[in-house]
Amino acid sequence: MLIITSCNNNGKDNTTENKQTADTSATREMKATDIPFIVAKNYFTKNTVKQGGLENPKIGTKENFDAIFSAATTMNGRPTEIDFSKQYVIAVVGAETDIATEISPVSLQRDGKNQVTLNYKVSKGNKQSFKIRPLLIVVSDKSYDGPVSIKEQAN
Repeated sequence: MLIITSCNNNGKDNTTENKQTADTSATREMKATDIPFIVAKNYFTKNTVKQGGLENPKIGTKENFDAIFSAATTMNGRPTEIDFSKQYVIAVVGAETDIATEISPVSLQRDGKNQVTLNYKVSKGNKQSFKIRPLLIVVSDKSYDGPVSIKEQAN
């Protein structure tokens, strides 16, 4: 009798352990993982781009990128080089404003369904005597490719 009881208890423990393993796998699958990226510098949005922002924040070709942005060589350096054969960009273009505004990345993540999300924040400063069009361009490796969404984080 004692042997039968201990065998039954082991079976229950295994079932519980298997269920916990399955639950952990499902949770891991849905959990977002960080994607490495760099912020592209010294670009500006062309005046031909409408004020509502970009239809799709993901840009995968040099031709599409060049239709939206131009390089701006400044005293701070040359524009960040982007190799579209290996990389793609995600861009957030703000509305024209006379308020000092900076768009900065919080994280770039991919979930278990390969959905890529750029989380960013917007910081506003003082009124300026000129207008700007705030811009954030992040560059990531195509090995982390997937459908892209952008999400503003509260400050």
